[in-house]
Amino acid sequence: MAGTTSAPTRKREATQHAILEAASALIAERGIDGFTLSDVAKRGAINRALIYHYFHDRDNLILEAIRHIVGRYEETRPAVGPDYAGRSIRMHIEHPEIGRFFFQLLLTGRPLPRLSRRLLTAVGDLEAIKAERAPGSSFDPLLSVISAWLAQLSWSFAREEIARLMGISVEEADERFIAQLRRASAANMQTLADNIG
Repeated sequence: MAGTTSAPTRKREATQHAILEAASALIAERGIDGFTLSDVAKRGAINRALIYHYFHDRDNLILEAIRHIVGRYEETRPAVGPDYAGRSIRMHIEHPEIGRFFFQLLLTGRPLPRLSRRLLTAVGDLEAIKAERAPGSSFDPLLSVISAWLAQLSWSFAREEIARLMGISVEEADERFIAQLRRASAANMQTLADNIG
């Protein structure tokens, strides 16, 4: 309850939020490598030492800022299926820095953070549907979600070049990609339904 939170706790949370908002904005504007902790401190109107106090180092701050961005989209929980795919790709289109961050981790051999609550929820939903409708199916909910997630991450920063190669506008390419993801999601759901028995 908000009324029972102490003043120091509220101040700490406000400071952390200001740091994450500043870092998220800078990542969106300049990319993961395009800002310093001094830039974050200036943007957030906080002391730079507080960044180290709450986030320990730049890499951890970046990870938490990416989680902060994704967290904004996790507040509403769409059901798995075609609508989920559409909303998810819109998040990645609006925030290509998410894809860049994860691919940078992969390319530098650093470990990926644990899957977000959003992805884990999608996997859990698909596992529940599989258990209910097609328990003997070879359908793999985890790889289905991971495959869609990797496609979305890739699309977010390759979309302009792909649209150019296809000779269409970026907006049209986005709509075609979203339609394709929706079809793939619907096909996954149909695969589960076909395996009832």
